[in-house]
Amino acid sequence: MTDSTLIWFLVGIGLLLLEFVAPGLVILFFGIGGLITSLAHSLGFADSLQSQLLIFSIASIATLLLLRKYLKAWFVGDSENEPDEMETEFIGQTVKVVVAIPEGTSRGKVELKGADWNAKSKTTHAVGEMVTVIDRDGLTLTVE
Repeated sequence: MTDSTLIWFLVGIGLLLLEFVAPGLVILFFGIGGLITSLAHSLGFADSLQSQLLIFSIASIATLLLLRKYLKAWFVGDSENEPDEMETEFIGQTVKVVVAIPEGTSRGKVELKGADWNAKSKTTHAVGEMVTVIDRDGLTLTVE
């Protein structure tokens, strides 16, 4: 293994390992580009630095464009078709109003799972009233 081949191999491995530190599924493809460049150099396809940089750039960008969507769905999961569990677990829950909810504002509060949540409603609700969660937007629950 020549010096350039070893350097590109170590760059590739280093970038692959860096993906674990800073996940985002981008650095991984530059690591693959480094490994491809190392292989190309060892096979005699990239003798000059310019050809090595060209192979590295093309291989990295090509793998990024061609494989990122597929690998992201594989590693992270495809959540486009599945409802967000955090969003749907509150819908339909009956909660108690702990701070009165004026009509149309989000100044009221309800208690859900032992915590107070901001709440809004199209109608006015008094303290102690039991209401149902119909939607969630961040930390604000819409009740009726």
